[in-house]
Amino acid sequence: MSEEDYKKLHPVLSEVTQTYVDLYTNRPNEKNREKLIKLEALLHEKLEVIKKAKEKEE
Repeated sequence: MSEEDYKKLHPVLSEVTQTYVDLYTNRPNEKNREKLIKLEALLHEKLEVIKKAKEKEE
């Protein structure tokens, strides 16, 4: 059975398999991903502070 046939017969299982493969192949980038998530949260906090400050000025 070719890979394309397998994908057609088992689309959900194929997606799950691909997700696991992606997770484990991108594992070295996990620390970078965690840093980006923390930076994104910090950015949202700062943007909220700026937004509230602008609302108070108006």
